[in-house]
Amino acid sequence: MVGSHTFQSSIDSKLVTISVMNNKSNLEHAHREIELIYMIKGNLQVKVNNKIFQMNSSDFVLVNSNEFHSFQSDKDNLFIVFQFNYFELSSLLAQKNLVFTCNSVEHDHSANPKLRKVIEDLLTVYMKVNHFSQVEYLEKTYKFISLLRMNFLQNQGQMLLTTSIKGQNDRLTEIIDYIQSNYREPLSLEEVASIHYLSIPYLSKYFKKQTGKTFSQYLNEIRLAHAVNELVNSDKPITRIALDNGFPNLASFNRVFNENYQLKPVEYRKQMSGKTEKKDSTNDTSNLETNEALTELRDYLKSTEEKSAQSIPESRSNGDTEIVKIGKTDAYIKYWNRLLNIGYAKDLLNSDMQEQITLLQSEIGFTYARFWGLFGDDMLLEDRSGGTVTYNFSNANKLLDFLIKNKLKPFIELGPKPKIIQKAIGETLVVQTISERTLSEWHNLVMAFLLQCIERYSIEEVETWYFEMWRPMDEFNSETQEEKEFLEKIKNNQIQEPKYSEFFKIFSEFKKTAKELVPGAKIGGCGLSMDLEGDKLDLLLEQWKQEEIQPDFLSIYLYPIEIDRDKYRVPIKNLHSTNPHYVLNKLNDVRKSLKKAGFENLELNVTEWNISISNRNYLNDSSFKAAYMAKNIVENLNQNQVKMMGYWLCSDIFSDFRDSKNILHGGAGLLTKNGIKKPSYHAFVLLKQLGEILVAKGENYIVTKKSGNRYQVLCFNYKHFNYSYYLHPEGSTGLHEQYEIFENNETMNLSLELQGIANGKYRVKELKLNRDHGSILDEWLRFGVVDDIKADEVDYFKQICVPYMKVEHSLVEDHSIVLKGELQPHEVRLFELNLLFGER
Repeated sequence: MVGSHTFQSSIDSKLVTISVMNNKSNLEHAHREIELIYMIKGNLQVKVNNKIFQMNSSDFVLVNSNEFHSFQSDKDNLFIVFQFNYFELSSLLAQKNLVFTCNSVEHDHSANPKLRKVIEDLLTVYMKVNHFSQVEYLEKTYKFISLLRMNFLQNQGQMLLTTSIKGQNDRLTEIIDYIQSNYREPLSLEEVASIHYLSIPYLSKYFKKQTGKTFSQYLNEIRLAHAVNELVNSDKPITRIALDNGFPNLASFNRVFNENYQLKPVEYRKQMSGKTEKKDSTNDTSNLETNEALTELRDYLKSTEEKSAQSIPESRSNGDTEIVKIGKTDAYIKYWNRLLNIGYAKDLLNSDMQEQITLLQSEIGFTYARFWGLFGDDMLLEDRSGGTVTYNFSNANKLLDFLIKNKLKPFIELGPKPKIIQKAIGETLVVQTISERTLSEWHNLVMAFLLQCIERYSIEEVETWYFEMWRPMDEFNSETQEEKEFLEKIKNNQIQEPKYSEFFKIFSEFKKTAKELVPGAKIGGCGLSMDLEGDKLDLLLEQWKQEEIQPDFLSIYLYPIEIDRDKYRVPIKNLHSTNPHYVLNKLNDVRKSLKKAGFENLELNVTEWNISISNRNYLNDSSFKAAYMAKNIVENLNQNQVKMMGYWLCSDIFSDFRDSKNILHGGAGLLTKNGIKKPSYHAFVLLKQLGEILVAKGENYIVTKKSGNRYQVLCFNYKHFNYSYYLHPEGSTGLHEQYEIFENNETMNLSLELQGIANGKYRVKELKLNRDHGSILDEWLRFGVVDDIKADEVDYFKQICVPYMKVEHSLVEDHSIVLKGELQPHEVRLFELNLLFGER
């Protein structure tokens, strides 16, 4: 039996409607209401703006106002549809243009479990058909809305359109807004062109180019989507529905409906009749028990309640002791300190930069140093004065000599990549470009460079280097519909020309040249920025697999920025992803794409990663950064076969500019431009102490082992951002408010018991990295945030900005030791346990 039950509270019926459904499907439709679909059991295929989501038990998908959507049921499913009145919700939240990003299928948000709990609490009250449940229902409803607002509401002002030119996007948005607001009226192309001061031929061509549809096709699509919704959810006559949604007559509506769905509106309504049963009040209970959907929901909630009452939670509350048994251990790869991002090549000739790299190597020890711009104009490589080109590699050799002396192997990014210092997304401070060269000029330069490197450093040394071929990000046409049409043509084998042909040609030429001289060197690319171009990865890999010359490794950038599409199917870019597991999920997606393309065993390198691309964000200087790094590094341990992840970046010297006169300027470096160690630097030092054997890892800790009876426990109290962080431009948070943008400020009571260790006397060393110990931002705040720091004061900061350290001895007699501590928000703490020789 297919069933549905709809309920409206008599108190707040204007705000929310709940429908319980089983085995129900619906054609593509749209409505002003915001809709959230919650899956109880079984499966449901939901399509939103041409994007398909397979929903399983406990999944939820929110459909924003006027978004095209449909759902297709499998047998024996049960799901809930919440519909929020758009105008009431907008008034309640005091925000226009409500847009939510709330989709558990696509995003593993930290608030997802809380939302599931609130939904099921609301449903439990919904099933109580008595007078007193009204107050409870109202309470749960507002809690539901509050949670949506705090964690999933997006501020329209913080979204950037990504197609072509901003002015054109504004125009398209205005036109589509006008159509959305007036689709019920007898609109014409002539009217819209006149209102927007455009000629009719221009608007017709422009609209088709931007949307892929003619004006009349798009208008009919809008009208049809709203009409389908009324066919299912109202008792209005079909003629009335046709006229109310802008169709000139019933015949026109029948024709458009039949063209799209291959049946008439009356036939569709007949199919859906009997499948929907509505109740307008909690007091009408006469048919509740006969409604299969409601009965199933009641049984589900009852079983959930019983399980909750009977079971003792397995997870330990804050402060309870968690047991780690020393048993089977695994080897793992320390992938996080293999690659040091230095940045622009010329900066490496700076004596301050060289001093900082020497310090980094002595205390952390990286394997590769990544940089670009080696063949930049400021490296003075080419001499054209004599009519022919000769090469001067003296500056390049100084750079390479320094790296090799400090036991760093070059990881060279090649190509005319500019030096860019960014304040925030779309806000650039500096762009330092490199002159373009022809393919033959690149060939000659690379040949000369590699030959002199072989002569200077030996072929054995050069064969251990990495070469990453850079690809400009604008190779794809930025107009979404043209890209879509191109992909469709490739899919249908209508064209064979690779979209990445120019990049593949350059890459192939370079790799053939390099492999002739240094066969063992690793050559790959292309530095794909997953936040901006992640959706093109499948196409890149598919075409690269068809090439004769293929990469030795794939390189990607990971910055937590999401791209989504708005209600008009135009791409929008949110400043930041709200997903706390962004890095893990993206790497998982990349590995799936590699497998799909036949590159299952291809080496994967994350050549850049950070919380942001900004070099003007004081979060980079805060203790938050240490916990963020520890959390992501531990979470990705032994996941997705990543060989190396290069944290962005080495030093604030890279981003020094005329606006960075203070001791801190929000740079992304591990060290300030004055050489003061930041919390991110100390996080690397603590991570270096981890052993080579993995004993265990949990949500906020990792236990490792070195040879003998030496154990290391690294734990962290990571806090993710709250909703307010996403509602403001990046870097706009005041210097004193950097710690007010997180989900909570609760401490974490650590109690970890290691069982199975050898008895004896242990030396236990404890290091704390938090706001009180090792945080330059907090020390500067305590210092008075002065902008005229003297040399002796810089030395003071270097001495005071270090983790807290203490050592004690502990006697283990029953093969067990308990480590305790209260971790501040954003704190990282390391315990090192060493069994003293002869003390067993």
